[in-house]
Amino acid sequence: MGTLAGMLKQKGFFVSGSDENVYPPMSDMLKNWGINIHSGFNAENIGNPDLVIIGNAISRGNPEAEHVLNLKVPYASMAQALYDFFLKEKEIISISGTHGKTTTTALLSHILITAGEDPSFLIGGVSKNYNTNFGIGGGRYFVIEGDEYDSAFFEKIPKFILYRPHHLILTSLEFDHADIYKNIDEIALWFRRLVNIIPSNGNIVYSGEYSLLKEISSKSLSKRYTFGKSGSDFNYELINCSEKSCIIKIRSGGFGDIILESGIFGDFNFQNITSAVSMALLLGIKVKDIQLAIQSFAGVRRRQELIFDNGMIKIYEDFAHHPTAIRGVIDEIRKIHPDSVIWAIYEPRSATSRRNVLQDELVNSFGHADKIIIKKPYRLNAIPASERIDIESIAKIITSKGLDIITTDSTEEIINCVVESIDSSNRNIIIIMSNGGFDGIYEKMINAIKNC
Repeated sequence: MGTLAGMLKQKGFFVSGSDENVYPPMSDMLKNWGINIHSGFNAENIGNPDLVIIGNAISRGNPEAEHVLNLKVPYASMAQALYDFFLKEKEIISISGTHGKTTTTALLSHILITAGEDPSFLIGGVSKNYNTNFGIGGGRYFVIEGDEYDSAFFEKIPKFILYRPHHLILTSLEFDHADIYKNIDEIALWFRRLVNIIPSNGNIVYSGEYSLLKEISSKSLSKRYTFGKSGSDFNYELINCSEKSCIIKIRSGGFGDIILESGIFGDFNFQNITSAVSMALLLGIKVKDIQLAIQSFAGVRRRQELIFDNGMIKIYEDFAHHPTAIRGVIDEIRKIHPDSVIWAIYEPRSATSRRNVLQDELVNSFGHADKIIIKKPYRLNAIPASERIDIESIAKIITSKGLDIITTDSTEEIINCVVESIDSSNRNIIIIMSNGGFDGIYEKMINAIKNC
């Protein structure tokens, strides 16, 4: 929603909005764009607009939503507004899936920009190359992160359906969004519907690591390709890796072997790179432009982002909240820091992570961490009692595996625990994981370590 506000402002509209809390980096970006944000919701904030765009976090009973409905103010969902104002004249490339959407969207956008295609793009995170999460270009392509979450209380369909993409990357498919989907089958149904609207002259690139994606894509009339490890149409091999960069080889039948140097690391990111490179090749982008783009790609804020490094202590910030993503981040950081003390600090904040539906998977996500701290969930009383995650039960199981874990509801206690217990004789890697603001822990942790 914040990104759409910035896009509309750039297009020449007067934009204002309301929210309970807006955190950096979005709060800083809105301020720089000159967009006025009301703190809290009040009907008086609406004024007399030409259009109200209602985000999917808004429910009936919200005073501004009720005002809009009662007075018949024109309204639309974020997804529909995006299509009407920006997408409908473009050749849309959607990146969809449970994991990797944001990084892959940023990667493909950067490749197309490097190649001179001047694409438009919308990313669910801030590209470090451009210090923004959107761009309005004059070229034919619009690269967009296609989310499977629903659009609005009045439009209970995934946003990616409303984008009407021409090309599609499917990164992965696991159960998520337990607040709106009952099981993986419900999510898969919408992915089938997404695949069904890709035109026959479009391209679908999907992960060969997920058999469900193969089944979902099998009846499409579009051109279909797999990416991943050995056996996929586009497959990668890690050649070597250091703390600064990795060399990978991507093999493809029709395009030969491509050697790439990347500043982002780990199997997750190598998968993301392979998917973005696959689509770029299919769109006719030259290999030399792809190589230059991957080498110069700086990553996305809050995705394995190194936010502090004093030589002995590094702090990474990551958006991980699904058990698979948590495990992936910790495992990959362990690979490049094999002898360091790894601290895994996690806040369950998303609607799914505060539920017990993935609780069994979560207990197996921290195996490569030395110190584990889990903050007790944010607004747990908003979750039905029978569905709530049981952090103490998780802690007992993790402890039984011989791992060191602490649970707390205090961010300050987390910081104090780290500062007081940090092993100054060894290198320490602190990974802070949350899909929210985590009570501003990032800057607080940095300041505390600087002062200890």
